[in-house]
Amino acid sequence: MKGSGRLALAAAAAAFVALTMLQPARAETVVQGYIVESSTTQVKLTLEQATKWAQENSLLLKTANQTVERNAIMLQSAADEMKQVTRRDNHEGEDTDGPDDAEALRAAYKRYAAAASMYEDAQKQIPLVMDQLELQTMKAYYEAITAANNEATDKEALDVALQEENIALAKAARGKISENDKAKAVRAKKEAEKKLAESKAASQKAEDALSKLMGRKQGTTYELVDIPKYSKPKALDIELHIQEMTSSGSPALYKQENAVKQAMAEASFYNGTAVGEYRLKALDVEAAKMELSQAKEQLAESLKTAYLSIQQYQSQYEELLRNLQNARDELSLAENKWKRGLIPGMEIKTNEIKVKQWERKATELAIQQKQAEFTLYKPWLL
Repeated sequence: MKGSGRLALAAAAAAFVALTMLQPARAETVVQGYIVESSTTQVKLTLEQATKWAQENSLLLKTANQTVERNAIMLQSAADEMKQVTRRDNHEGEDTDGPDDAEALRAAYKRYAAAASMYEDAQKQIPLVMDQLELQTMKAYYEAITAANNEATDKEALDVALQEENIALAKAARGKISENDKAKAVRAKKEAEKKLAESKAASQKAEDALSKLMGRKQGTTYELVDIPKYSKPKALDIELHIQEMTSSGSPALYKQENAVKQAMAEASFYNGTAVGEYRLKALDVEAAKMELSQAKEQLAESLKTAYLSIQQYQSQYEELLRNLQNARDELSLAENKWKRGLIPGMEIKTNEIKVKQWERKATELAIQQKQAEFTLYKPWLL
């Protein structure tokens, strides 16, 4: 009998191995210490690769580059025109001291200055657009992670609801619970199924949004490998940081500073004698300067708010860690009780889910931190 028992066990083991070999390979994604089942069609995707694809696919970036090329041509044309006017003005043997020649030179220089300003503005737009794409991709990438976490949470909730329904059905069959209690368990399972279906759709929608941004095929599922982890905020003198970000030449204030420059140029090029018209141009300069000053104040407030949020994340994370440790302690205690037959296995499952949920909350907080820090050091995106 012992020999036949060993043979039967060996045969069963061999059958199990053969069966598993026939199953399709299944990819698994490890996120914060737990495994989420995934399909064989998953594509591993880093945040860096996602950003690169988004830049390659961006119509806005392509347009910005074309604008630089177009404005470079316009600037060269303006420079050629100014050379021609200057050459005529300096030509020997001709009367070049008349008002027409002076006005032509002034007009040519004005067109050149405008073309130079437009070219400079176009050049500055390139890094700004790339920063915008990087932040946009980061948000889409992290939204896909959050949606996947929500789906995992709802799947775990359905697993619990299914077990509770099975228990309720078994008890109802033996007359241990009322039909009303059984119906509640069945409804809870159906609601869990509905919620999981919704979170699955939301997760695919988030991945499709990421695919569209990158110019990839819709319906692709990704293994998002850059799961952010919370880290202690870097030391930062916020007042000095504000001073640097609001100083002359900051990308955050380029548009306002350029508006001041343009208004001053218009005033300096004015050649008329009307006092009222000149006064209007002077008022334009004052208005542009006031807008620049207001923009600096608003930027300073935004930076302080972002910095304060990042500091507050630290206390939130410390509290989160305490809750996570408590959940882990409760899971360990439940496992010990279960081994001694004091509690049912369902309590183990419930405590495991609590641990995973706190781990996901840690990921969500890390996402908030990464995005806030990104805009703190690139406030032109605020």
